[in-house]
Amino acid sequence: MTTFDTVELAFELSPVAMLLVNSNGKICLTNRELDKLFGYDDGALIGRVIETLIPEGMREEHVVLRDAFAVLPAKRRMGVDRVINGLTATKTVLPIELGLEPVCLEDEAMVIVTALDLRARMAGKARIGAILDAASCAMLVVNGEGRIEFVNRAVTELLGYTPQELLGETVEMLVPPHLHSAHQVYRRSFASLADQRAMAPGRTVCGWHRDGYEVPVEGSLNQIEVDGARSVVVTLVDLSERIATEKLMAERARELERLNSDLEQFNRCVSHDLKAPLSSIAGLLSLCREDLVDGSFDDLDSTLTRAQAIAERSIGDIEELLRVALTAERGIQSAQVEVAALVTQLWEDLGGRPEELTLTLAHRVPFDTEVATFRSILRNLLSNALRYRDPSKPALQVEVSARQDNTFVDFLVTDNGLGIPEDFLPEVFGLFKRLGDQGGSGIGLNLVQRNVERLGGEITVTSVLGEGATFKVRLPVVREQET
Repeated sequence: MTTFDTVELAFELSPVAMLLVNSNGKICLTNRELDKLFGYDDGALIGRVIETLIPEGMREEHVVLRDAFAVLPAKRRMGVDRVINGLTATKTVLPIELGLEPVCLEDEAMVIVTALDLRARMAGKARIGAILDAASCAMLVVNGEGRIEFVNRAVTELLGYTPQELLGETVEMLVPPHLHSAHQVYRRSFASLADQRAMAPGRTVCGWHRDGYEVPVEGSLNQIEVDGARSVVVTLVDLSERIATEKLMAERARELERLNSDLEQFNRCVSHDLKAPLSSIAGLLSLCREDLVDGSFDDLDSTLTRAQAIAERSIGDIEELLRVALTAERGIQSAQVEVAALVTQLWEDLGGRPEELTLTLAHRVPFDTEVATFRSILRNLLSNALRYRDPSKPALQVEVSARQDNTFVDFLVTDNGLGIPEDFLPEVFGLFKRLGDQGGSGIGLNLVQRNVERLGGEITVTSVLGEGATFKVRLPVVREQET
């Protein structure tokens, strides 16, 4: 059995503040460290109730707690993860941590109380807190039980919580709800390893904002030890701006890719659309040479005039195509076009004979569309009809017809040429797809399809081999000029 003398000797030798309290709450023994800690003369506390060392507002509650402890005494630490306040002789509040150990001295139940001054520890934490609070990135300190001991101001800015809302709560409060269970497993696993690491290296993790949404973050974990207790300093870096920048860069890359594709298409379109008028000009210049040899100067003047007109229109077409390419981002630039006049002019420039062309237009009013793009569509379809004429037939017949309702305008280009084999129809609009040995680059119909789609329409083809083909272009009705 432990004797009072043994306890008294232990008290005097202990560097820790200690006192002995009986079952009635009276102080039976103190050591010098306890008297010094609370500012009393040696032995001045003996005979007083333990509530003397407790702030007045907490004394009644403490009596209840003391009586409950007397019923079920057990060795325990008090003040772990929270501050217990004592009261000094000068009425100064003193932050302390207590240890309680029940003992039996000479058949009387008593309690040995140890008191640890927390002022130095709290001052150290305050200094660490001041340093962490000055950091630009969000930082928090989590103890071994996963509870938050400190947060800096950047945490509030990042996740919306005030320090008062977070202190003492588990760190899972800052984790998306569906990840709580998994995070507890990860946290316990990390606690068993005394290392430092980045969280989820190479991928984004998410914090949970007070307003109920995820915030992408990059985190690092660093274990520290303060007064023998291990804690983890968590550093969080907001990735929202970085992710937004990466997204913007990806969008810019896609836009650059689109612009490169548009430039490539523009180059193909210009080179292809120049081929037909240049061929016409070359043919007219050959006639000029013959007229010079024959001395037919009247015919020479007429032929040169036609060649000059085709060249000037081609220059205008190229300028219009360039304007379309430069303003593509602003959408379709619509204007009125006289379909009959445009078809007739294109047919003449391509070297077609007037008697070979038939116009069947259900309406004669101007049609609103992007002129350069629409002209390119018609030029390629008419050029295609000329190229694939059937030499076994006495004459080429090409009909351009149009009909309109409240929603769409349908343009049909029908010829009595060679026609298209049924198995080739699915490939007819493919890039560099050519039929037979009639020449051509295999670009024209692909450009037609791209241009029709640019105008918000669609193109289809029907054909019977040996009888000809019909290309149908359906374009939406433009009610107001787009700007």
